[in-house]
Amino acid sequence: MTPADLAQAELAAQAFSPGGRLVGVEPLNRGHIHDTFVSSWDLGAHGRQRLLHQRMNDAVFQDIPGLMHNIRRVTRELRRKSWRAGDRELEVLQLVPTVGGESWAELNTGSWRTFRFVEDTQSYDRCLGPDQAFDAAAAFGNFQARLFDLDARGLVETIPEFFSPSHRFRQFMTALREDRCGRAAAVAEEVRFVLDRRHLMHVIETGIQQGRIPVRVIHGDTKLNNVLFDRASGVARCIVDLDTCMPGWPLYDFGDLVRFTAATSEEDEQDLSLAGVDLDLYEALSAGWLETTGRFMNADELELMPLAAQIVTLTVGVRFLTDHLAGDTYFKIHREGHNLDRARVQLRMVRAMEQSTTRTSEAALAPA
Repeated sequence: MTPADLAQAELAAQAFSPGGRLVGVEPLNRGHIHDTFVSSWDLGAHGRQRLLHQRMNDAVFQDIPGLMHNIRRVTRELRRKSWRAGDRELEVLQLVPTVGGESWAELNTGSWRTFRFVEDTQSYDRCLGPDQAFDAAAAFGNFQARLFDLDARGLVETIPEFFSPSHRFRQFMTALREDRCGRAAAVAEEVRFVLDRRHLMHVIETGIQQGRIPVRVIHGDTKLNNVLFDRASGVARCIVDLDTCMPGWPLYDFGDLVRFTAATSEEDEQDLSLAGVDLDLYEALSAGWLETTGRFMNADELELMPLAAQIVTLTVGVRFLTDHLAGDTYFKIHREGHNLDRARVQLRMVRAMEQSTTRTSEAALAPA
């Protein structure tokens, strides 16, 4: 982060001033899409307050008005409706308007938005154990439950076909056919693995077309580190990163949560003997998810739960493999073959899920 970046962030922070004196602005190295900063304000008799500012990446999210419309609509609905899971009641991210009352600021340094900083919380990149897995799944389930009757047609699809396995498979086939970098022959084993499972890439669209799988408002990025946990009690307090909240198939959220949280290795692990799925964490995720979503999921969704994790993990693996074939044009890489390493981890996880189908199916369908 350069001094110029901090200077730009300070000017942006002033556009959202809550009053009082700006004490300082610091970068927050979280996430890979937006530039994020935290400002501190001295409000006199009202104490101090911190705000979180983000310069939005308009290369990834090209419809900033649509993106902010979705976030306003989702946060308003979340505040309107209480949905308790045991003794858990999630906090809702709070947008801070500009001094002119707008929900974001269009400055010469970019498009900026601001949230109230959620104090005394922390996030985790690796799961601490089944209890935390259960709590994270219940929190994401709580989030989806509170949006259950929000009309998905009222939200903008900010990244078209983002959740579509069929779309990702078509992109893969195009990259394989074109083979711009001459890499296809060296990944024949991975290509064969995907082609042998191509039927999985069409399950969701078929179910939606037949009316068996609903389309609802989903979170769309249910990584464990998008849950803020209370520092003192360790319980889930707030769901963050609402950029991909838009219409989608609800079990995408469950599948992506399993893919990230139950992984036994880093996403780019090169030693594939370490890659797989922690079944204890999977069972805890299933139980937590069902605690808050079991009351409204239909029979087809319940039956699909174990397969959803495979479909999402395979889809992400296909995206990494596609980018490798296309010359690493989408995901940032830090070494030669980085996207291929990522793809191999996802495909190894799919194989592990297939080998444990009986146990995971029983866990997913057991009463919460």
